Amino acid sequence: MFKEKKEETIEGVDTIIGPSVSVDGNFKGEGNIIVEGELRGSLKTNGFLKASDSSLIVATISADSAEISGQISGNIKIKNNLDVKETAVIEGDIETKTISIAYGAIINGNVKMKSERVIKKDDVAPATEEEIEEK
Repeated sequence: MFKEKKEETIEGVDTIIGPSVSVDGNFKGEGNIIVEGELRGSLKTNGFLKASDSSLIVATISADSAEISGQISGNIKIKNNLDVKETAVIEGDIETKTISIAYGAIINGNVKMKSERVIKKDDVAPATEEEIEEK
């Protein structure tokens, strides 16, 4: 008759900033963090960051990996993977190793991806005559 509410869980969550919580200042953690409320200032963790669709973060963010569903105003630096969900709104620059962006997500800022892979000079296509003439 009643369906159980299915909740996503992240194994080893160290900190949850609930939907009724507002944090002002510099927040630093070593483990996984879930933000469902508001955070203003800076957020740094060596673990995973999940910003739920109810989150409002006005901060500089640094994390190992992250999943963003909420609103963020500030620059984001992610060491490994950043997963931007369809409900996300990001105002700020992003630096990450890999990124996935869902249809409907909004990003207003620059995205820089750091990778060990580089384009060799020999692999770059030469300019076409049309491109040369345009200059």
